Amino acid sequence: MNLQTASPALAWGGAIMLCASLITLGLSVIDPRLFQGASVWHKPWKFQISTVLYWWSLAWFISYFGPTEQFSWSRRFIVWMSLIAGLFEVVYISWQGAFGLASHYNTSSPFYGAMYTAMAVFAVLLTSTAGVLGYKVLRDQAQTFATSLALRHAIGWGLIISSVLGIVTGGILGGRANSGGHWVGGTTNDALGLMVLNWSRDGGDLRVAHFFALHAMQILPVMAMLFIWLTPSMSANTSKRFIWLLAFAYSGFCILTLIQALSGAPFMN
Repeated sequence: MNLQTASPALAWGGAIMLCASLITLGLSVIDPRLFQGASVWHKPWKFQISTVLYWWSLAWFISYFGPTEQFSWSRRFIVWMSLIAGLFEVVYISWQGAFGLASHYNTSSPFYGAMYTAMAVFAVLLTSTAGVLGYKVLRDQAQTFATSLALRHAIGWGLIISSVLGIVTGGILGGRANSGGHWVGGTTNDALGLMVLNWSRDGGDLRVAHFFALHAMQILPVMAMLFIWLTPSMSANTSKRFIWLLAFAYSGFCILTLIQALSGAPFMN
């Protein structure tokens, strides 16, 4: 796996964003300002790390394709739309964080309202790139995707789950600007939430379902690689069917965490 060969833009973009995340992490240590109980730099840092994972994951999966895919229009859309949309999200969130202001759910002025709408549009465009790549992986008629059948389906379905459920859970999150934001009951303060992730421990938190949905593209392939390693003698078709079952179960888990949050129950207490 050579990320730079597969997509220099995604590889270098992720490396630069990782460096930015280290600077942001340092700022969170030396800057005492808080927003909703957490450092003003904590949210920008989380989004920067998430964007690194997203870009490098796309490059990882693109690396499995043969050279015939290098100049396709779909590949260009996946690479450049993910970079443009991801950069817009991170820059605006980091800018707002630097001034101790909200980025999400901030409609306090016409400008902030327009930026919140723009964030929603770019978030959908960003997440759609995973769906496009997932479709290409599963519909690879030319058999250029050089990996096992089970892993190919784990990657394909993981990407599609991230795209579809990421957009659905993100839409539900985004529509709650006037009804509590991501909190459903409980304390509306990240200081009392789970370490790092800040998920509420005394009420529902819609970030949980959104997190698991977005990271299906990493979790399912890793689980598939572990399964393949543990069952080397299993036939390709049987392994593929297991991956389908795993993808269905994972989707159900994401939906259950969404229902749990909407009911006001914490994911962990």
